[in-house]
Amino acid sequence: MGNRAPSPRPATIIAVAIGGAVGATARVFLPWPTMLDDSLTGFDPLPLAIINLLGAALLGLVTGYSSQRRWPEPVIKGVTIGVFGAFTTMSALALAYTGLTFGQTVYPASTMFQGVAIGAGIVAILLTFLFVTTVVTLWTLKLGVHLAGERA
Repeated sequence: MGNRAPSPRPATIIAVAIGGAVGATARVFLPWPTMLDDSLTGFDPLPLAIINLLGAALLGLVTGYSSQRRWPEPVIKGVTIGVFGAFTTMSALALAYTGLTFGQTVYPASTMFQGVAIGAGIVAILLTFLFVTTVVTLWTLKLGVHLAGERA
């Protein structure tokens, strides 16, 4: 039988919850177009892309830096999992897209081929974005490790 995962400490759970509230609030209330606008018909994916790229960069930087420093576990997990996890969640993009398509048609998909082509295009865009955010996170992770090493 494998090893059991350690139970999280209450302080870590609280830190992640508070960080999640901060990250989600920042994603919604920062001064750019959000899902709180009156209408989703003018949806622009650029703000969500910027949010996710910024969050990915900060996640990598903080994770890399903290890996070389002795930060308390609640701080590391509260910031990385809580704040940046909630700030960059792809569910925001899914919710915005669902809000656009619920009860209306974004693009005319009168044939099966058009519907499949549009779906494949959306999947390709999301996969490309996932790749880009992963590269940004890894690059900033290395940058954080480097910056922590310089200040040792």
